[in-house]
Amino acid sequence: MTDTSAEESSLHRVASVGEIEAGESSVVDVDGEQVALFRIDDEYFALSNVCPHQGGPLGQGRVEDECVYCPWHGWQFDVESGEHVQGDDTVPTYDVVVEDGEIHVRA
Repeated sequence: MTDTSAEESSLHRVASVGEIEAGESSVVDVDGEQVALFRIDDEYFALSNVCPHQGGPLGQGRVEDECVYCPWHGWQFDVESGEHVQGDDTVPTYDVVVEDGEIHVRA
């Protein structure tokens, strides 16, 4: 028998399926941290909302070809891996779980 209570307690409900349109994003609070939540087709991805360049709000950036462009200076990050497309910087990512029409982020 495995204890799943610790794993379940780290899931934070952040939205319902359908609240975010495909290709759009939302900034959600996960345990006091601002997280950018993205929907690409029918998949959801979560990144820190803070660009490592100068702290720009990634959740307000343009989403194109599975990447988000920081609205301040255009730095481009893969929404799945958090990797900077042209450099070595990365943005922290979070696991996203969709259950019963609800979107949860693991913190």
